[in-house]
Amino acid sequence: MYTINIRGRQNPRDQRMVKLEMIFHKTGYARVPKVLNITGLLKDWDAKSQSFRVGSAEATTKNKLLFDLRTKYLHVADTWEAEDRNWSPVQLSHCFDEVKQIQSEVKVKSVLQMIDYLEARFKEKKRIKNTRIVDSSNNAKKYAELRRSLQAFTKEKYGKAFSAYFFPDITEPFLLDFAFWIKEQGIRNGNKGGLTSKLRRLRAVCNYAKKQEMYGVNMDAFLCLGDDIKWPETTSKAISDKVIGKIADIDRTLFTKKEQLHLDLFLFSYYTGGMANVDVCNLTWDLVQEDRIVYERIKFPKTAKPILLKKAKDIMNKYKGMGYENYVFPVFTHKHTTTTKKTTRVKQLSDRLSKTLTKACKMLRIKENITWYSARGSFISKMVDAGNNPYVVAEMAGNSLLTIYKHYYKNTKRDEIKKQYGADFLILCYLCEAT
Repeated sequence: MYTINIRGRQNPRDQRMVKLEMIFHKTGYARVPKVLNITGLLKDWDAKSQSFRVGSAEATTKNKLLFDLRTKYLHVADTWEAEDRNWSPVQLSHCFDEVKQIQSEVKVKSVLQMIDYLEARFKEKKRIKNTRIVDSSNNAKKYAELRRSLQAFTKEKYGKAFSAYFFPDITEPFLLDFAFWIKEQGIRNGNKGGLTSKLRRLRAVCNYAKKQEMYGVNMDAFLCLGDDIKWPETTSKAISDKVIGKIADIDRTLFTKKEQLHLDLFLFSYYTGGMANVDVCNLTWDLVQEDRIVYERIKFPKTAKPILLKKAKDIMNKYKGMGYENYVFPVFTHKHTTTTKKTTRVKQLSDRLSKTLTKACKMLRIKENITWYSARGSFISKMVDAGNNPYVVAEMAGNSLLTIYKHYYKNTKRDEIKKQYGADFLILCYLCEAT
């Protein structure tokens, strides 16, 4: 149900005059006022009939203008209802503003429609990574996940369908309620509910809508989320080169063939600049040069150029001819035909590799929790501590200089420093890292 009424009240600038507002209302939404440029004496306004009294100055002309204006908006509302559109009073109040009518269809999309659009867009988006076509289906899945969360949230919290929400509805109270709801869901499931990821994804939707000049987008509303929308500080997983050496020299007869592959993939990653798991799995022979590997990172628009060490070459040659098609390692098969299937395969392999590393650590009595992720920080830390130019290290790893220090570098030689220089120097090292 929807209504359009005209309300008159005393004009604060001239108390003798009436200030007229058109009030747009639709069930489930707050009323939206729109100031009219028609006025008259306050004493001549009749609130009951929503018109100027007959006999007052220019009453006939003014009343006709009010009638025609109200009828014009009602006609639009009736048309939208007949078309089964999801529309809001805010949208109706601005439908005749000085907005290019050619773009009006785009500018009044609901948040749900925008998410649907972005999901479809990423389903179709293709990229070229290392001479292979890669789709963006994983991004599409994240928008689908956001949609499901918002649909469940608005139904549970407000008793309203998410399809009824437009960008002016994404306010600070809405965002704070959504963040709290995600946290509650996370507590029930024993996790964080993907809080930061979902909030940042919703912000990306709003930011895209703003670029498309969608009406009512307020990016400043996201400031209220504080640390909830920020990625948590990451701690380097780097381990010392001595620990790496122990893993490399472990008795392989104690491991299955698959577990030996896991150890080789981890060590290869370490020897090649801390190559990420997804990049190791997707590595093809055409990216291998005589003295280095040159590849574009899958997850980031960065090119890495690690030097090809003999230890890395030996691991590659060990599996030569065993990989599917032109892949260096036997990770994918003919079944992994899509990016989604390959992503799932990499995740499964990474989980199993972590278990193999845990097994190795128990055998070697290593206390650190080592994962595939540890290879990157370990390589960067060793290279920096060895006195190599940080810019060269960053190029080999495929990162910026800021990133390698912020997320990956870690002093893995504290014990050696302590023995050589004493406890006072170690405290100084801690203070230097803190700054």
